[in-house]
Amino acid sequence: MNTKKKAMLKSKLLVYKVCYQQAEKQKDHTRMDKIEVFIDELQEEIDSMD
Repeated sequence: MNTKKKAMLKSKLLVYKVCYQQAEKQKDHTRMDKIEVFIDELQEEIDSMD
């Protein structure tokens, strides 16, 4: 179960990183700031599972 949850979180993280890259290209700093929060939270959750 833990492995499946971790895989799902990593998948979500990848999606957010792609969204962040798109926001970077468009120089949309507001969106980048919002996405950054989600990326940090997901990364912390993934790291805590190790």
